[in-house]
Amino acid sequence: MKKNGVFAVCILALFCASAALAAPGEKQIKAMSLFLSNFTELGFMEASSEEMAKPENYPDLVRFGIGHNYINNFKSRIERNNAKSQEHGDVRIKAHWVEESVLKYFGLKITANRSVDQSDPPYFFDAAKKAFHFRAADGEAAWYARVKRAESPEKGVWNLSGEIYNADDPKELWGDFEAVIRESDWKGKPSYVLVSIRSEMK
Repeated sequence: MKKNGVFAVCILALFCASAALAAPGEKQIKAMSLFLSNFTELGFMEASSEEMAKPENYPDLVRFGIGHNYINNFKSRIERNNAKSQEHGDVRIKAHWVEESVLKYFGLKITANRSVDQSDPPYFFDAAKKAFHFRAADGEAAWYARVKRAESPEKGVWNLSGEIYNADDPKELWGDFEAVIRESDWKGKPSYVLVSIRSEMK
């Protein structure tokens, strides 16, 4: 009985040590929060890669890919249309940037080659330029994610929960969220891919 008791204590200690090693540090928590903010700032409060992979959700993937680059990569990826080429918008973005962003954040490989009309603004696909044309416009207040709790049920997978707050006023809360992400490698650097996120407005 004594030997069994010691063995049980050793197993428990090993388990606790493994749990402690799995706990993310402050730097990783910030990286997770930043990753999820790429979705919440665009209003993607409810999403899953499994659902987004369905053909009928192509418009949402294009909206995400364009919106993400418009906010975060405007100078490097958004091009101005000249005065004679503004029938469908004053700016454009190459389709491959949209595809890249969808792959990086959702882990989904798509071919972005169709217009998205039912959107504000609409996105017109230009087959000749392999780009989407649209009207530049400033959006509403951005909402960011702040991870408050992170647990790893298995290697490379994280269950996260926290709050969504106003980027301009961190004290103003939109609500709470729960998310699942998995670790990935993006061009040789550690990154994440969304499995799912769901939120509840306060």
